Amino acid sequence: MRTLARTMKKSIKYILLLILAIVVFELGNYGYGMITIAAGYNAKTLCSCVFVSGRTEESVLSQDIAVSAASFIGGAIDRADQSATASFLGISRKAVFRPGVGCTLVSEIDEDVLRNQEVGLWPPNTAPADPHKPWPYGSGDSISAPVAQIDLSKIDAAFDYAFDEPEPDNPRYTRAALVIHKGQIIKEQYGEGFDEDTPLIGWSMTKSVTNAMVGMRVRDGVLSLDAPADVPSWHTKSDDPRAAIRLRDLMDMTSGLDFVEDYSKPSTVNKMLWTKPSAAAIAEADPLAHPVNTHWYYSSGTTNIIQEIIRRSFEDLHQYQVFPYRELFAPLGMNSAVMEVDVSGTFVGSSLMYATARDWAKFGLLYLNDGVWDGQRILPEGWVAYSQERTPVLEDGFYGAQFWKNAYSEPAGTVTPRHWPGVPQDAYYASGFEGQQVVIIPSLDMVVVRLGCTSDRTNWDPGKFLALISEAVH
Repeated sequence: MRTLARTMKKSIKYILLLILAIVVFELGNYGYGMITIAAGYNAKTLCSCVFVSGRTEESVLSQDIAVSAASFIGGAIDRADQSATASFLGISRKAVFRPGVGCTLVSEIDEDVLRNQEVGLWPPNTAPADPHKPWPYGSGDSISAPVAQIDLSKIDAAFDYAFDEPEPDNPRYTRAALVIHKGQIIKEQYGEGFDEDTPLIGWSMTKSVTNAMVGMRVRDGVLSLDAPADVPSWHTKSDDPRAAIRLRDLMDMTSGLDFVEDYSKPSTVNKMLWTKPSAAAIAEADPLAHPVNTHWYYSSGTTNIIQEIIRRSFEDLHQYQVFPYRELFAPLGMNSAVMEVDVSGTFVGSSLMYATARDWAKFGLLYLNDGVWDGQRILPEGWVAYSQERTPVLEDGFYGAQFWKNAYSEPAGTVTPRHWPGVPQDAYYASGFEGQQVVIIPSLDMVVVRLGCTSDRTNWDPGKFLALISEAVH
């Protein structure tokens, strides 16, 4: 019996040691994954903010990096090399800048190979804007005279709220705010170190730009919302349920794919953005978690799948990469816009576009004007209405097609629950991490832009900001 007891004790000891080893191994993997992601985030953010936005390294480290969960890592710029690196415990990540496509993380590729890739550079619009036309169509006056139906004191109060810092340890860091009424700027303000020429990241507002790119390919007769999504791996086996996914389902976030949008751990979204050479590939590999078009789940992965589908609709990479510049940004005069690509050359359409506040406002005005710009139809007829349609399977109805909605889609005159109670129910908007928003309010003939770096949203209420602006219109 004693021999048996000793044997059992040894067995239990070995089992406990094995369990401990597994736990340590898993924690090590988890820690390695998080450090790799955090270092990638810092390197990429620092690179883009310096080489795309034109900011100082000190500004980015003291604000963007300091308020992030990766602040313990830091980062450094090499201007001669046009790159940024971030390192911790022997784990190092690097992002390199390339003109025309911004910064890209070196992920599963030799740096020299990445730097030598051909990219579809679109020449900047050097033609002078018409001085006889006011902004946004020309280079004439951009600030309109006060109009009778606007209470400027309420606009001022909204801006005071946006730029106030009541909690210095929890900063709002509003960097730009802009109100456009009847096509003209009635109020514009910038934070210290920023101005009308500073391109700023839109984060998930880029999803709405992807919406526009799909719309233009639908306009061209190349893509169809109700056709099966052009993802070859979903159609190799006859019994793959993902073959039922349509482009429409991806636009509505109802694909049913098992994507994990959780930024607090080494989840699918973090691996996609900060570790993998192809943002779409990791999302395309997901199995279904729900039957197609039965469940809504916000997924950056689906937007990057959409970008891959857009890319496949072109004959070559060059045509794809110049497409948004030639067909969208150039006609609108959005000359500051930079859409960044992953290692594969595909736009990271979920998250990585930079533009000035005025250029983000032009994008909003395009949708306010039903996809028409200075007499030229950019988006197909009916596309803007489609973009605002309530996603059918979403219970609260606050999402359309890569745009957020302030209220359900119901018959005109019907009062429905609103995300922002003080804002007209017809408002819809592009929205991004850290408080980026382009809000379109058709009933007020208004577009509102707010750009910032607000990591703790308890200190920033966009509904209050927008309500004050909405109340200003008589």
